[in-house]
Amino acid sequence: MNQRCAKIFLVRHGQSAWNQEKRITGQCNPPLSEKGERQAQVLAHVLHEQPLTAIYTSTLQRAQQTARPTSLTHGLPLQTQEALNEIHLGVLQGRFRDARDPEAQRMWEQRGEDKLAFRAPEGETYHELRHRVLPCLRAIIKEAQKGAVLIVGHRNTNRVLLGELLQWPLEVAAATNIKSTYLYEVSYTPQPHVRTICLAETRIGRVREGFYA
Repeated sequence: MNQRCAKIFLVRHGQSAWNQEKRITGQCNPPLSEKGERQAQVLAHVLHEQPLTAIYTSTLQRAQQTARPTSLTHGLPLQTQEALNEIHLGVLQGRFRDARDPEAQRMWEQRGEDKLAFRAPEGETYHELRHRVLPCLRAIIKEAQKGAVLIVGHRNTNRVLLGELLQWPLEVAAATNIKSTYLYEVSYTPQPHVRTICLAETRIGRVREGFYA
């Protein structure tokens, strides 16, 4: 990866209708819930003074809907990237991850025991996800040399992105709890620096900072 300074804002999409229902989404395409739409507005509010030069999202509507208010505020088009789509979870997609679907619940628990190697039937592994995401990240980092960029992705996509930007071991990245209530501001340098900005409506703009070797 290029080691020159770049600033990348990274956020997970807002709550979707299926998140609200505790359904496994993967690459299915539900819209945002009402809460998710509010979260999208909060994101635009937090970023309204940032000199963004590009906005990237997956091709899934929940990511695009999350980015759209920020896109309108900055007058920037959404650059959709299929490589940023969520991990494909095969036969688990669309199913409930609790006692309403015992078979899916069992497979979901198995996935939690080994997120790197787990593959749902007809799905992909974390390693395969990483293989398709990283070339896209390299192209985005080049764009970020011109100014700050925003990436609106998904829980597992963002694990790959954040782990690579902060040089984390794969096991650490795969286990990171990526929530839609946090915006990560990453200064991509030889010693990466990240600010974690809380997007909860009652705590907009609260910041934590950290350095990662």
